[in-house]
Amino acid sequence: MSPRVSLYNRLPEIYQIKDAEQLPAGQLQHYLELVEFIYSAIHENIESLYHDLFIDTCDDWVIPYIGDLLGTSALKGDPLTLRADVADTIALRRRKGTLGAIERLTYNLTRWGVHCVELRENLVWHQHLNHQRPDEGGKPPYRDRFLTGELQPSPTLNRPDLHRQANQAVRGGTVPVRDPALLSLLNTPFDPFAHLPDLKPPALGNIRYNLPNPAIFLWRLATYRVDISRPVMQGITDRSGTATGSQATFIVRLDVHPGEAGRSYTEPVRLFNTARFDPERQPPVVSLVDETPGPIPPARLTQGSIAGVPTQYVSVEIYDPASLVDPNNPVLEVLNLSEAGLQFHLPQPPFLAEDWTFRGANLCAWEAGLRSPLNNREIAIDPLIGRVVIGVATEAEATALQERLLLTYTSAAVGPVGAHPISRASAPQTWLGEPVTTVVVNYHHNPNGLQEALHDIADLTTPLVIEIRDSMTHVLDLGAISNPVLEAGGANLQLNRSLIIRASSGQRPTIVLTQPLRFRPTHVVGTTPEEQAQFDAVMDRLTVRLEGLYLTRRHDFPADEPLIARAALDRLELMGCTLDPGGFQQLSGDRAPIQPSLRLQQPYGFADADAEREFKQTPQIIIQRTITGPLLIDTGYSLSLTDAILDAGAGVNDDALSRFAVSSGGTDPASGWGPPTTVSGVTVFGRMRVETLQGKGGIWVHRLEVLNNQTGCLKFSYFSGQGDRLPQNHACVTGATLRFVSEVFGQPAYAQLDSTTDFRVLEQGPNEDAMGAFGFLLEAHKWRNLQIRYREFMPVGIRPLLIPVT
Repeated sequence: MSPRVSLYNRLPEIYQIKDAEQLPAGQLQHYLELVEFIYSAIHENIESLYHDLFIDTCDDWVIPYIGDLLGTSALKGDPLTLRADVADTIALRRRKGTLGAIERLTYNLTRWGVHCVELRENLVWHQHLNHQRPDEGGKPPYRDRFLTGELQPSPTLNRPDLHRQANQAVRGGTVPVRDPALLSLLNTPFDPFAHLPDLKPPALGNIRYNLPNPAIFLWRLATYRVDISRPVMQGITDRSGTATGSQATFIVRLDVHPGEAGRSYTEPVRLFNTARFDPERQPPVVSLVDETPGPIPPARLTQGSIAGVPTQYVSVEIYDPASLVDPNNPVLEVLNLSEAGLQFHLPQPPFLAEDWTFRGANLCAWEAGLRSPLNNREIAIDPLIGRVVIGVATEAEATALQERLLLTYTSAAVGPVGAHPISRASAPQTWLGEPVTTVVVNYHHNPNGLQEALHDIADLTTPLVIEIRDSMTHVLDLGAISNPVLEAGGANLQLNRSLIIRASSGQRPTIVLTQPLRFRPTHVVGTTPEEQAQFDAVMDRLTVRLEGLYLTRRHDFPADEPLIARAALDRLELMGCTLDPGGFQQLSGDRAPIQPSLRLQQPYGFADADAEREFKQTPQIIIQRTITGPLLIDTGYSLSLTDAILDAGAGVNDDALSRFAVSSGGTDPASGWGPPTTVSGVTVFGRMRVETLQGKGGIWVHRLEVLNNQTGCLKFSYFSGQGDRLPQNHACVTGATLRFVSEVFGQPAYAQLDSTTDFRVLEQGPNEDAMGAFGFLLEAHKWRNLQIRYREFMPVGIRPLLIPVT
């Protein structure tokens, strides 16, 4: 609590001079500092009391009290949603029962994408001759000009009746079977067709077309846009011998997911659109069909179809490559980013502002699967797997694309677990009391910046922070670092001080490794007791922190090796990272092999027996909001898991006897034991064998075995009940129904609990919410809060249907 102007400085200067002349000097100053602390606390308290008068600035504990003044029932959950709920109470009561109010209320309580539909308007009606309701705006079913892209929303066109046309069904007409783009909307939130009444009782996730039923569609997955990345180029096809007319002479192939060319497989990525729902617009506007945070439908990408609107999903921008390499020009200011979910940044020359055409297609077999050949200046996109082919006329244009094409794309995940371009705090200025040396890495200014930043790291006398300010692909080879130590099976990075490698806010860089990461102290054995004490002090706080990074393997990475093979440190921290576990679904339908993320053995890998003896640390492995593959770690380490996913490639119904998510790194995993472990929210796909275990909120899909089960306690967790060896446990669930929307790494709903999972797993975890890695999202609270508020805001006789879209 620092005062604006200290009391001592407010004194007349004569008193400060007299105070300095006293023996000892500064008696009055020290006395006022004690008084000043109390004065500052009183001042802060008075200021906070004023802030507590307003819902926008009050402390979290004040929110229910302000709500009580408005007569609202108190809710529990994320303070951000509770604050918005109370702030909009009066406005929502004025519009009670309207679609706009329901949509705004739902958004306030969940922060999910939302779209509300009166299903009465989607029923087939037999019109009475005295009360006819003819179609408007054109021949059915194309009455809705927003569906066809003929009319676009704008600040000057803000009529709710026009925007709600997307909800209204066609009265009469036939289904246009020749228009795939419009047919793709069937049984979706923006279904324009008329349906027969459904008299079955309401059920979560089912559309019941009936008079009293409004459908409330929810997009629960969070979308993350990766700004300016380099796709994986998969070659150029020369069609000069077969191309005729306007057909492309050269075809450029690429995969959207960033990585490194040369691998035998590339990870698919499901492309999403960006959310453009504006809850602040007045009067409120119901969500529009092409502005929701959902998967990009391939049929809507195709030009030439009446209902195809590719400009809502994809855009093309021309940039000057020379402007990116100028360190004085911020990259995101040089490039013009649009609101589209997928954007191509093409270099000039050779490209200018020509018109490009788009096509949604199945590209599992690349361009060979296209029904009609690719034309010049045409882009075919497969948003289901993140694959693109581009048709151009000359070899020079194809080469320019291969060397300088950049992408901005949007993907989705359940929440911020793993590497995502999220908002992050600024880089630390000090670390454990020492000022840090900060090095900024930007691939556009120096492609080898990360590699160069690690040179001579063994000679540093202050901690090093490397901040990566891009979302590009960086290749890291420890063998090319200056003076690597060839010890413990490979090149080791020597550290004289702590090392932090982090992504800057809004970025998600990809680090491609040529060999496993290995960390060790520069100095371990001193020649004198004083020098040994100095080295011990450094080792006692030697830390490596990786934050916001996507770590993967190059095509020549040693087989069966982990991403991190040595951590002779005090602490290894993985914060918001993805250690590529493999296991994603390949185009053949088979899953890729699972790869280990960590293999840390004891002893700690020193070739010198004296160094092994003097290294007295028990390295702490701290993993927070991170996705990893198997962790093979000996008992000479300690392991802490918080909001993490451990994937050994075994789903709920798979045999996991030989698939270990956590076990020993130095012996046979089936007979060894992993380190003492603490958990707080974790989802484990595969067997886990550890020495001791304590914590809360875990989901162990398969067998959990604890050697010393007489110590520690697990709370609010799920166990498979098949061969477990458990410590004491409280309020846990064993062998109940457990289902995930997806168990496959890389899919958008990876590790998301299905609504058919036992309600105890969904609602009786820590903080009265879900168990597992995503319990911190408080989704159970959101569902309960919606039910409470709907009872207050829905007219009598109305039955709201909650339908999760993602």
